[in-house]
Order: sequence, then C-alpha cells, then structure tokens
Amino acid sequence: MEEKSDVTEGAKPGRRRNVVYALIGAGALITLVAARPITAAIQNTAGGFHHSWRGHWGGGGEAMSPEAAKEHLQVATKWMLRDIDASAEQQDRVNAIVAGAVDDLFRLRDRHQQNRDAFHAQLGGGATVDRAALEEIRKSEMGLADEASKRLVQALADVSDVLTPEQRLALAERIHRHHGN
Repeated sequence: MEEKSDVTEGAKPGRRRNVVYALIGAGALITLVAARPITAAIQNTAGGFHHSWRGHWGGGGEAMSPEAAKEHLQVATKWMLRDIDASAEQQDRVNAIVAGAVDDLFRLRDRHQQNRDAFHAQLGGGATVDRAALEEIRKSEMGLADEASKRLVQALADVSDVLTPEQRLALAERIHRHHGN
C-alpha cells in the first residue's frame, strides 16, 4: 500500500509541473494572438485573422483608425472567448483592456511615424548622412518597441487576471487547434 501512495505522491509534482507548463504556454499563446492584430493595426500592414487590416476594416487602403481597430478586436475577442464560457462581464472587461491597449499603442504609432519621417529626411536629402542623427532615431525606435512590448504584456496580464486558469487553458488549446500546431 505504501508503494502506491509513494507512486501517487511522486506523480503529483509531475502533474503539477504539466499544469504549470500548460498555463505558461497558454499565456504565451494568448500573447501571440493578442499581439498580432494589435501590432498589425499599429503598423498598417496585413495581418491578424487572415486578411488585410486595410480595406474592409481600415477603409480602402487608409491607415486603420483606433476606432476601426477596436471594432475589429471586439470581434476577435468575441471569437476567442466564445467557447471558453467567458461571462458577459468577463468579455466586457477584456474588451475594455484591449481598447485601452489600442489607444496607448496608437499613440506610439504616431511617434513611430515621426521617426520614419526623420529617417526619410536623413537618407533622402543632402550629400552626407548624419550618422549621429540616425543613431538617435534608431534609439528612439528601440525605445518605442520596448514600450509597445511592455504595454502588450501588461494587457495580456490584465486579461489573464479576468479569466480563470481553466479558461486560460481552454483558450490556449483553442488557439493551438486553430493554428494547427
């Protein structure tokens, strides 16, 4: 009998470790899913949910507005949360978190556009290139990337706080199935 209890007790840490790994994996997957459409909207590139952010969602080749991004992400949030039994309150809280992240990231997009314009001005003009100015622009871009990354992780953590561990795990499994990995 003692052998069975030793085996059972020995199995528990492995099982707990698997649950911890699953939760970490779920968090990573949620980060990737949440980050992809948000960053695509910020960068004005194709991406997120298998079609371009321009056109239907963004308006005929124009840069996507924060309002259009929020609308698109509300649809994405509903899609992600529909099968994990997220309550209406949870969905509303997640939508609010995502909307706040979109607002913050669109402010960063404006600064990124200023840096792009500065790069073009440096590279497109005179006979010489001001390497120091280019380095300052590069540093500014790296700072923006770091700030955006931190904001996305903050949003991910906030969303994770709204969901139960079971919901996070179910969401990670759903995302995994959707992406076929």
